[in-house]
Amino acid sequence: MSSLVRTQATRLLNALDAELFKVSHRRMTAILLISLAALVLVFYVLLWLRIDSGPGTRRGSYFAWLEAKAAMSFLHVIPYSLALERFFATLVCVIFAGSMMGNEYDWRTVGVVAARGVHRWHFLFAKLFTSTLFTAVAVAAGFLIGMAASAWWTHVYVLDYGTIDARWLQDAFEGWARTTFVVLPYVYLAVLCATVFRSAGQAVGAALGVYFIESIFTGILTGAEGWPRHIPAFLLNFNGESLMRANGSVTATGGAGPFIFGSGDAPALRAALVLVAWMAGILVLVFWRFQRRDIQE
Repeated sequence: MSSLVRTQATRLLNALDAELFKVSHRRMTAILLISLAALVLVFYVLLWLRIDSGPGTRRGSYFAWLEAKAAMSFLHVIPYSLALERFFATLVCVIFAGSMMGNEYDWRTVGVVAARGVHRWHFLFAKLFTSTLFTAVAVAAGFLIGMAASAWWTHVYVLDYGTIDARWLQDAFEGWARTTFVVLPYVYLAVLCATVFRSAGQAVGAALGVYFIESIFTGILTGAEGWPRHIPAFLLNFNGESLMRANGSVTATGGAGPFIFGSGDAPALRAALVLVAWMAGILVLVFWRFQRRDIQE
């Protein structure tokens, strides 16, 4: 029995090692990380342009200008930067996961890998592990860029840095973990779509299509009457927003940052359990489908 366990562990480690080697040596990995960093930085530049243009003379523009300065402040970098990054990180990580799995079918390399002694579940586990690791790294990289941009313009405009202590570091770590957790369901969905459609392009398109369409319907159904208004409580975006709001608020009115879809007013624990249920269901479908289909097709 121990010999069998050692054999399985060795094959799994070989699959992980091969996957990590491929990912670390592909230009796409670096391109996606650079793209995420650039998108976060560009958004902060746009926010700076809004602040630099002044409050304006239209009704309510002064309060909007103050909210923009509050968002730029390092005091609110955790809720604002992570809310901003969640949108861009979802796009980038879905592209990564869908392409990584879908390209194996596009390049006809799935059968070759399986024929070299690596079991299917080893192969798929390595893909999922690498996608999860990339998501965590991408969110951390984008967050660091957001912190750097916010710190710079906080210095320029003499805004409030807040208190940087152990409690702040804990809040930053928990915010990073929440954001990574919220992005992961769509990452796993991209792997499922790649397994079903056997194409990188279709996998990315389908997963991002679900993300954007769900966002639209979440906004519509949240304002509905009767039982339809409860549907978003079981969807990914609504519960993702509920967890993201635990990162804190930017304004006195409770604004958490850009790209907020729906009210997201579910208790954090229930929202986490709903997301766990979705991820578990998606992973079961991924392994079931990959084990049953002819990978030589």
